[in-house]
Amino acid sequence: MGTVRRRTTASTPSGPPARSAGTRTVVATLARVAPPARDRDAGAEAAAIVRWARAAGTADRLVVELDSPEAASRLVSLLTRIGATDGVVRGDAELGTWHVEAPDPRDPGQDPLAARLGLVDGRGRTLPSPPAWLTGGSLPGAVATWRGALLARGHVERRGAAAAVVVDCPAPGPALALAELGLRLGVRAGTRRDEGPSRVEVTDPAEVALLLTTCGGRATAAAAGLEVPDGDPTPASANEARATVAASRAGTAVAEAFAALARAGVDVPEPLAEAGRLRLAHPELGLADLAARADPPLSKDALAGRLRRLLALARRHR
Repeated sequence: MGTVRRRTTASTPSGPPARSAGTRTVVATLARVAPPARDRDAGAEAAAIVRWARAAGTADRLVVELDSPEAASRLVSLLTRIGATDGVVRGDAELGTWHVEAPDPRDPGQDPLAARLGLVDGRGRTLPSPPAWLTGGSLPGAVATWRGALLARGHVERRGAAAAVVVDCPAPGPALALAELGLRLGVRAGTRRDEGPSRVEVTDPAEVALLLTTCGGRATAAAAGLEVPDGDPTPASANEARATVAASRAGTAVAEAFAALARAGVDVPEPLAEAGRLRLAHPELGLADLAARADPPLSKDALAGRLRRLLALARRHR
């Protein structure tokens, strides 16, 4: 088993970007969430924390710089779960930094820790983004990756009466990967890069609440000052929210397709046009309910196929 040994050591002033007291409360709440059920997802969360917060280390030692003792302890626990040993937390409370150090020996017959975390490939070459095999293509993998990024470099910002979630990213690649994973959660995350680091932002109030609740439960959303309905969130309610966001995105894509085809002067086959009009008329409905409203009713797969052909037709004429 890994050990957590807290030591006070000197730290440089160039630590992680300062986070507000409110954000630190959210991070502490996230760190208390039950760990992922599967080792694979525990590895995805650990990998996200390391990727988003890695500091200068050596070839045989991984070093991660965090501004939260709770996040540092959670990382050691996650690393231990995936086979790392002797994790050490070195903290400086005055500077507000905690370094997690874990040995990464090159043992014969075992992949280096950096490779198991998706930081490098089998030949030791740096991977610019989290690999798909690590997030697993699953909803739990996406949740774990988002939670790790939030623990490492997430911010909850007040923008007027609303809250936004912002994650500072080490490079554009991880920012795009995080935004794509957000779509699995029903969250539309925008990416931008000014003079500073790449950032991922979630600004829609409903999606901010969905993201924090999905990653950390009602307590995390409440810690961010968000109103949370009575009762624990259920997978069904999260699925409904994700379906609503997905339907909204589909409606936007259909509207853009119609506009592109109109500019190109292309006549849209009636079955495809009818499917598109149906999508626009009922942006809140899932495919099954939408297909039942067709005249005559269609199967879910038939309607989805017509919508795909409509979008493909628009792509050919853009």
